Amino acid sequence: MQQELLTLGSERKSTLLRFLATLLAAAGLSGPAPAQRVSENMELMGAIAREIVNCRELDGVDWVEVSAIFAMNDKGSVNESYGYAYDRSGRPHAVAFLYDPIERAVEHYHEWLRQKADKGMIKMLFQFNRETQKVNADFEYDNPDRWQVTPDNIDTIVEELRPKLGK
Repeated sequence: MQQELLTLGSERKSTLLRFLATLLAAAGLSGPAPAQRVSENMELMGAIAREIVNCRELDGVDWVEVSAIFAMNDKGSVNESYGYAYDRSGRPHAVAFLYDPIERAVEHYHEWLRQKADKGMIKMLFQFNRETQKVNADFEYDNPDRWQVTPDNIDTIVEELRPKLGK
């Protein structure tokens, strides 16, 4: 058949190949569907997750999930970071992610989300599960005390911030 294809004209080859592709698709023998491109939103959130994993803040913790809060100033720069890494046993470990690569990824995401003539979010809760590779983000635009850890709420906030991104 290969020899026969070589002797066919290019127009006939094209017609034959289209016919064969249609026949294979109808029989369910076509190749897998092309992978869909990851959305820009997921790419930017993935960049934040990668920087968190690579920053070494979590070294020594057998963590599964992370919740990180990033506060932004009026110019859109990260000026505060805190949160928790939750280990396999569910125990929380206090963490902070004030590392330049993480801050740049968060600031880039903030700028991408921000509407023109809008100050954008003032805080972001970023959650990541390293086993499922799921991410989640929630935003605060008005209340600077949202997600704030205080002596009065320390026992409850740790649970409120716990990601639920498992299987």
